Amino acid sequence: MSKSSSPSRSGKATKRKYRKPHPDFPLTPHPTGRWCKKVKGKFYFFGRIEGDENGDAALAYWLKEKDNAFAGRPLGTKDSDSGLTVAELCNHFLTFKQQLRDADELAKSTFDRYYSACEFLVQRFGKQRAVEGLRPNDFQNLRAAMAKRWGAVALANEIQMVRSIFRYGYEAELLDKPIRFGPGFKKPSAKTIRKTRTVNGPQMFTPEQLHKLLEHSTTNMRAMILLAINAGLGNTDLAAMPLSAVDGDGKWLNYARAKTGIMRRIPLWQETAEAIRNVIAERCNPADVADNGLLFIGRRGLNYIGKTSKSYRVTQEFERVAQWAGVTGRTFYDCRRTFQTIGEGANDLAAVQAIMGHAAGNSDMSAVYRQTVSDDRLQAVVHHVHSWLFESAGDDSKADAEQRRFKVVG
Repeated sequence: MSKSSSPSRSGKATKRKYRKPHPDFPLTPHPTGRWCKKVKGKFYFFGRIEGDENGDAALAYWLKEKDNAFAGRPLGTKDSDSGLTVAELCNHFLTFKQQLRDADELAKSTFDRYYSACEFLVQRFGKQRAVEGLRPNDFQNLRAAMAKRWGAVALANEIQMVRSIFRYGYEAELLDKPIRFGPGFKKPSAKTIRKTRTVNGPQMFTPEQLHKLLEHSTTNMRAMILLAINAGLGNTDLAAMPLSAVDGDGKWLNYARAKTGIMRRIPLWQETAEAIRNVIAERCNPADVADNGLLFIGRRGLNYIGKTSKSYRVTQEFERVAQWAGVTGRTFYDCRRTFQTIGEGANDLAAVQAIMGHAAGNSDMSAVYRQTVSDDRLQAVVHHVHSWLFESAGDDSKADAEQRRFKVVG
């Protein structure tokens, strides 16, 4: 350790200046003469430098307490010597959910969301933190960290997932008593969520925006956008869409929604059918033979499923296209929201729900008794959306627009 003190012109000694023993040393000398570490904007101190110039004692102290620092807990907070840890709880929970996924009782996208929630918990609390040692203040701090990462709607969903993880621990007899989350770990109020949605405005596209996107799209993205606005498909639907979902003549899409397991039968526009044919004609050979049955394969032979529930490769490609087209403030999933909103203008909500793959509520007995929705009703909905998209975009004559109204295949 290098240190110095020299007399000033007045004859008084200056304060000693301490330095790190080596550049990679994780702690920093503080002007107060103590070793310190700044974690998430807060200083933690690990003893005086005087007598520990090499930082050996301070380093040992830091390594012992760093999990507390990163979790925002006071130094010295101890885990129980025995009992379930946060990492063990998450492993038990994910094993259970994986069994459901393998039995086709849980969608892969839902499992991925649970996995991400568990990763976040372990990161915030630390692997060895005892579950029974968690206190309401810990969950209050956890919520504060979550609020910085997610908006009001997503925050409500994430809080619910965290609660379900700890509820599983109690119901599976891994914990002797339920966890007390305290008043600081509640979902955002309905008023807060409404205000957020009001500020964000309608989450849907205009016809002009969709035409700009289609004009600047790659072959794959053009087909994805058309399928999203024609058939109400979301990111994960498209990433996992099999070639077999489109019938032989390209007139209909027969494809179950993974999230609900509901089979959807959807008439395709001529533009959509043509875009799908172009995808198949230009499709690369998959890098993984397991992807041979997928419709959408990227230029490098990779699928679009990705590692998260958001099918990030669909999102990535869409964001590039949106930037080229100058369309901002919208996500790919807003195509699905647009289809629902415009489709309801056909005045047949049951047909819209059938195309969207929505599961009926427990109190909706009409949906329980309804066995099918006729093809004519399904075609009427997609005709209505087609007219909105192609007739309201602007420059064509009324006669041309009327002709395009019947560009739905079948």
